[in-house]
Amino acid sequence: MRRSSLLVVVTLSLVALAGCTALGAQEADPPEGDDSLAADPTVGDPTTDVQGWERGYWHNESLDVDPEDGLTEAELEAVVARAMARVEVVRDVEFDEPVHVEVIDRSEYSAGGGGDGSPTATQRAAAIERAAELEALFVVGETTDAGEAEEATREASVQGYYDTQQDRIVVISDSDTPRLAELTLGHELVHAYQFRGPLRQTRVPQNISQDGVVALRALIEGDANFAERRYEARCGEEWDCLRRSDWTDESSGDGADDGSGDDDAAADRAGPNLGIYLQSYFPYAAGESMVADVYERAGWDGVAELYREPPLSSEQVIHWGPDPDEPEAVSVPDRSSDDWERVTAGERSGRTLGEASLATMFAYTLYDDRDGSLVTREAFLRQDGPGPELTYDLAPSAGWGGDRLYAYRNGDETGYVWRIEWDSNAEAREFADTYRELLRYHDADRRDGGHWVVPDGQFADAFSVHVTGETVTIVNGPDRSALSEIHPENSRLTAADVSSAQGAINSTACGTSPPSSASSCS
Repeated sequence: MRRSSLLVVVTLSLVALAGCTALGAQEADPPEGDDSLAADPTVGDPTTDVQGWERGYWHNESLDVDPEDGLTEAELEAVVARAMARVEVVRDVEFDEPVHVEVIDRSEYSAGGGGDGSPTATQRAAAIERAAELEALFVVGETTDAGEAEEATREASVQGYYDTQQDRIVVISDSDTPRLAELTLGHELVHAYQFRGPLRQTRVPQNISQDGVVALRALIEGDANFAERRYEARCGEEWDCLRRSDWTDESSGDGADDGSGDDDAAADRAGPNLGIYLQSYFPYAAGESMVADVYERAGWDGVAELYREPPLSSEQVIHWGPDPDEPEAVSVPDRSSDDWERVTAGERSGRTLGEASLATMFAYTLYDDRDGSLVTREAFLRQDGPGPELTYDLAPSAGWGGDRLYAYRNGDETGYVWRIEWDSNAEAREFADTYRELLRYHDADRRDGGHWVVPDGQFADAFSVHVTGETVTIVNGPDRSALSEIHPENSRLTAADVSSAQGAINSTACGTSPPSSASSCS
């Protein structure tokens, strides 16, 4: 899926990602093509289907089309065929079958976004969990409908998507006439290749977390973004490409839809909620960096291996290496009173937010409507070479080992418990210290008992933050009394609690206190 510099979530049919098909086989005879719009009709067609030629058009041919007045059906078919040939060249693949492409205007896309009928109980629970996640990240508060905020961001920014169910590409035009930015088309054509081919051999765990799905999307969008950037590098001197700047009544420029250019400027002019925007951009930015690094070291064979052994956490994408750390399974016992109910969507309650979301939480302070920020622009906006400028490798979120956030409700009131595991006690404390700064950033006061209270605004609530060894536990509720109702600090100890407490004992034993005889300090 392609959006203006940032991501709208790709629809993944995870159950279907099994099996294998080969895309590289060539046909005995070339498919029928129409090269009537070729600027140079003397260029000959191959006798067999070859890489860099599709249905009448070579990758380096010019087309006799005028993008200013929109594309006729014949012009669209020619542009799509040439773009397929170009993707074959930059991604080293071969398309065996045509890809159907439709161009619709934005109003038509927006009109088709609503769901039919009333949501199910599972859908309502999932919506509550997602709202709790966005609230925990200080992205969308309780005074705003989280679902509407996500939908508004999506409608404002999406430029095109690949429909996995119907095997078709839909490109969104911002004009009444069907116009198409070629880099958007190229990006979506990579998705058509992925879902027809390498993703069919990708094995996905049945219990994959939300963060694991984000990591898979990072592979999918990162590969498409990397191929798109190679595509763009040929536009101009080697290839003539249809760009948004080719028509005079739209001024957004290619940087708004091709994922390249000034990401900082793109972020500054983003849609309704930039926190949602930045969170959803992660697969594009970090995914492209991961794919580019693998390609540099091992070529397309290395990228193919990524599909066989994909990353399963955003932490693995951010810190990609040959031996990635496995995320830790985190759970929190439900200690809530009878008045509070843990929300469960599906067989397992809770959400894993992942390192990328934690980084978004801190980076969003660069772009929200409050003064100051928790990270510097230099830390989040870096350019180490070609590729996206945003990085999600931030100091307070690095060292993530696993997390789980549980939503709670009591009538119309909501709260949550969020437990995060870290690689070390020092990293746990660094996160907790920065998180407390985030509370102060939102005008929170520290009250008796160590609780924090945001007195007013969209995040007006009570919070408790506890560090135990390598574990940080955050509890949120409408007031301080609700915190003990949602997750009392000292009651009904479980094996998980004892394990965390033992970690704290060992940490203390190896710290400033004299080592205990039971510790293993070195």
